This record gives sequence, C-alpha cells and structure tokens, in this order.
Amino acid sequence: MLKTTMLETYLWVGLGLFLLVVLGLAYLGWTQTHNMSDFAIASETLGPYTLGAAFAATFFSAATFVGYVAWSYDYGLANLWLFLTLIGASPIALVLFAKRVREINVEQGSLSLPDWLGAFYGSQFVRVWAGIAVMFNVFYIAAQLDAGALFFTVLLGFDQTTALVIITSLVVFYVIAGATYADVYTDAIQAVLMAIMGLIVFFSAFWIFGTGPLETFDFLGTELESHDQTLVEPINENSPIYYSGFAILSIFILQFAFSAQPQLFNKVLALDDPRNLRKMIGTYLVLTICFLLTFFGGYYMFALDPGLEVADEAIFIYTMEYMPAIIAAFLGLVILAAALSTTDGLFIVLSTAIANDIFLKYLVAEDYVDMDEDRADVFSRYLAQVTVFGIGVVSFAIALTAPWNIGELIWIGISGVAAATVPPVMLGIYFPNFVTRIAAQVSMVVGVFGYIVIHFTASTPSVFVRGTYALLLATAVMIVVSALTEQEDGVAQMDDPAVTDERGAQLEDQTDAPLGGD
Repeated sequence: MLKTTMLETYLWVGLGLFLLVVLGLAYLGWTQTHNMSDFAIASETLGPYTLGAAFAATFFSAATFVGYVAWSYDYGLANLWLFLTLIGASPIALVLFAKRVREINVEQGSLSLPDWLGAFYGSQFVRVWAGIAVMFNVFYIAAQLDAGALFFTVLLGFDQTTALVIITSLVVFYVIAGATYADVYTDAIQAVLMAIMGLIVFFSAFWIFGTGPLETFDFLGTELESHDQTLVEPINENSPIYYSGFAILSIFILQFAFSAQPQLFNKVLALDDPRNLRKMIGTYLVLTICFLLTFFGGYYMFALDPGLEVADEAIFIYTMEYMPAIIAAFLGLVILAAALSTTDGLFIVLSTAIANDIFLKYLVAEDYVDMDEDRADVFSRYLAQVTVFGIGVVSFAIALTAPWNIGELIWIGISGVAAATVPPVMLGIYFPNFVTRIAAQVSMVVGVFGYIVIHFTASTPSVFVRGTYALLLATAVMIVVSALTEQEDGVAQMDDPAVTDERGAQLEDQTDAPLGGD
C-alpha cells in the first residue's frame, strides 16, 4: 500500500514536471516557427547529434517499450528476430538512402517525402498521391495514442476514454504550438531518457532475480520452455508473426523499408549539412542498442507472471510490481514520452502533406487557388495546424475502437505508406536513368490499392507478410513499367523548376547558422 501511494505521488509529480518541459519546448518552437518550411523541417538548421537522437526516438516509439515487449512476453525467444532486424536491416537502409536523399534535396529544397517525390519525378500526381498515401499513418498515430494511454490507465487508474482524451489533447496542442522545432528538441531529450530506460530494464533482472547474467538467462530459458516448447524455438509456429522462415524474412524487408518512412524522412531533410550524416547515423546506432534492451522486460515479466491477460501491459506491471516506486514512475513517464516523441512527428508529416504538398505545391501552384506567394505560405501554416486537430480526432476514434494490438496497428500504417513510396524512392535514387514518371505513378497507385486488397483478403496472419506482399508487388510494377516506357523530361533532374530562387537563397543562408548547436 505504501509503495502504491509513493508511486502515485512520484507519477503525479513527474507528470507535472514533464508537462512543464513540454510547454516550455512548445513555446520555444512557437517563437521559431514563422512559415511552412519552419513548421515542416525547421528550415534545415539542425545539427547531426540532435537529429540523430531525434531520429532514434522517432524510430523507436512506444511500440518498442510496449508492443514489442508484449511480443517478447507472448512469442518468446522468436521475438529476438525483431531485435536483429532493428539492429541490422534498419541501419543499413538508413545508410543506403539517407545520404543520397539529403544530397538531392540540397537542390530540390523539398519539405517532405511527398514533396521530394513530386520534385524528383516532376509530377504533381506523384506529389499528391504520396500525400494521400501517408494518411495510412493515422493507424500508426492511433497505436501511439493507445500506448501513451496505458500510462494513465495502468499506472494512474484512468478509464481508457479519458486517458485517450488526455494524451490526444496533449499531442495536438504540442504540435500546433511547436511544430518541428519542438518535435526535434523534445525527441532528442526523450531519446536520452529512453536509452536510460533500456539499460535499467535490462540490468534490473540481476537484482530482481538475484543472479548473475548467465544464471539469469539460463533461468529465463527454463521458465519459457516449461510453459511452452515453442517459446524457445527460433520459429514459433503458434505465433502470428514468427511462424515461418518467410514470415521472419518479411520483418527484415519491412524494417528496411521503414527507414524511408515520412516522419523519419523529414529528419534527414532537416539536417544542416549532408556531410554530417555520418555523425547523425552514429548517434542513432548507439541509442538503438540501448533502446532494444527493453525487449528483455517481456521475458522477465513472463518468468515472474506468465498469466497476464493483456500482454501490452507487461512492461507497466513489471516496473510497477517489481521495481522501486521512483524508478517505476520514471520508466512510466519515459513510455509516455516515447509515445509523444513519435506521435508529434507523425502529426507534422500528415499535416505537411495536406498544407504543403497538396495545398501549396498543387492547388496554389496550378492556380486552382488564386493566392499570392506570401499569403499562401501563411495560410498553409494555419491549414497545417487545423489539419493536426482533424487528424487527432480521426486517430482518437481508431485508437478507441481498433481490434488490433499496438504492434499490429503500427505496422498497418507503416505497410500502407511503404508500399506506395519506397519503390519510387529507392529505385529512383539508385537507378535515376532507368525509372520513369509513369512507372512511379502506376507503382504508387498499385501500392496503395494492392495493400488494401491484400490486407483484407490474404490468409496469412502476419501483418509483416501482408505488407511485404504489397511492397514487392509495387516494386515489381515499378521495374516492369520503367522497362516498358521511356524516361520523360524532368525526371531525376536536380534543378527541379518547382524550387524557387528564393527557396535556394534560404537554404544557403540557413545552412551557415545551425540552430542545434551540434
């Protein structure tokens, strides 16, 4: 009883301090956000260490600390395949695409993934369709809201609806006020806290079980095997994720594709100098290893109590029941921060798609809306802020009613975006003389509708396999159509006419004055 009272006290005090920091950073972001470029990518004035930490915090969201820990609890040692993909496939993909994308963007001056694709292929259709495709990420946002809500339901006793209202309102206010400046600064701070959490969770077993490393892991293996032999096998036939070799391969494929997700893509575009990319990736890799240690919390909780009804609650119950109250409160707040660190970036991606990629770059540029440049830029910023509110409402509704667990909900969003955008990005940057505009257009349409059809009709239980089928289909279409058509003028040209001279001058001036201080 005393521990429960102390935990609640620490949680409320910690929550108050957390909100003060969030409000302060939101105000800082508000003072720095003057136009659509500031809202979307902080005008490319952020340093590599800040962005590396922000990239890691955005990449490893509440899914890492809630959903993926639950998979360790449910699926046993087979979940280490996911651990390996996050260390291997994702960093490799980042190395392969990030430098080339950023170098190209020095000339293009794009603010987002749809904007970048539209400029690269010289196509308004590509820009607008990519803007529509990224809306799949409302499912990703919903998953983060669900994870953040668990802080209030499990640790503070709120009902789910109230908890979702609180976390949704917090994120919406934060993004409207602070945009990308606040997003990156908060993410960088949260990345450090999340790394500390990973280390605490991993090493906690040695004092909770009272044994050394070898004895602890031997004990965990024995406990898992005593309940179900499949929990210690590399292929868990009872799992909807790790039931076959191809199902596991599909995780590697989608994790590779995940590095080109728009909320991560924006971080690459915000880097002050492409030459600093190595520092950014190095920061990301160090933090990644620390984050992933949290996976072991699922195994520890299973050994202590294999009878949890809701596996997504495993990390919360583990910290609440088996750690000192002050550490449990800290870890609970870190999970809340993890949900915020990804969700705010996703809100910015989706609102930028509406306000910049569709409104500014299409409706205004093509004279469907008659508005001068300065007025359009101001209006687009306000449109982005209003869009954030609308996305919040839709995501709240999904979070409240979706039948999928947190991990599955996230990958529904990721798969839809990846199927539409990864083929034209990856093939475009490495085979610029081969890809064609019509191939990108057809591939993106097939990616979106192909994923929808596959998701609802495929018999496979794995969300990763369904996403991989759609991604491979869209990639094949891109290759075949490119081979059958001739490349048009304006495709893969670095001097895209959509980039104005004024924007180019902005890039030169802002690169000389990095805001991040790294």
